Amino acid sequence: MASPRELTTPATLTEESVRRYREDGFVHVPRLLSPEEVSVYRAAAESILERDMEVWAGGDDGAAVEVNYTTQVWRKDETLRRLALHPALTGIAGRLAGVPLRLYSSEVLVKEPEGAPPTLLHDDEAGLPMDGLEQTLTAWIALVDVPVERGCLSYIPGSHLRADSERLRHMTSFEQFREPDEVWPDFPWRPRVTVPLRAGDVAFHHCRTLHWAGGNETDARRVGHGVIYMDAGTTYLPGVMDEYLAHMEPGQPLDDAELFPIVTS
Repeated sequence: MASPRELTTPATLTEESVRRYREDGFVHVPRLLSPEEVSVYRAAAESILERDMEVWAGGDDGAAVEVNYTTQVWRKDETLRRLALHPALTGIAGRLAGVPLRLYSSEVLVKEPEGAPPTLLHDDEAGLPMDGLEQTLTAWIALVDVPVERGCLSYIPGSHLRADSERLRHMTSFEQFREPDEVWPDFPWRPRVTVPLRAGDVAFHHCRTLHWAGGNETDARRVGHGVIYMDAGTTYLPGVMDEYLAHMEPGQPLDDAELFPIVTS
């Protein structure tokens, strides 16, 4: 049995974990970061939230706040840049995807204590202003303990493998969002898996995997860092939240080495 202090690395990640990720569309990787690393990255996350925090409001009236966040933190903070480019994180992402990857974005995500509501069920593909997302994936890094009551993520196993006709493939406005059961007839009968995380654990999921997060019913803040690694050949497809890409031409590769660095080859 592995020591509690032993970290998971690209070399020690099991083939069973890779298989589960490719079949289920998500996998829990324990102990990717040491407690010392978690402390450093959490402090950086808390600091950037104080300087630059946005609020995502759910519902048409904006009354129900789902999550507080800061976008593109890897470009705004050197410590969080190191986290997004952490060799264990990128190496494991590369093993799971099995293709060359670039860093697309990273954000700090927060659920405030005692009442932050759930995050809606969705997949990431429809909200990404990109084309060519066959193996694009998100690494959700827990910077605090995230038990079920604090708003951990849940997933629909195998949902990344559903047919094109059963997915909301792309949005150019949030008004186009549709609930999964509107486009995937089998959705109501699919199992759900909830994945609580300890600080330093990471949950990876494919961009087409349906997932959501519960509300935060505890007295402590939920803090995580979400990093998106995209297929190296991804191109720009005008969509939602693409203001910083809008100067590009549709179909133009996202291959700027400074803005979208290669992380695995």
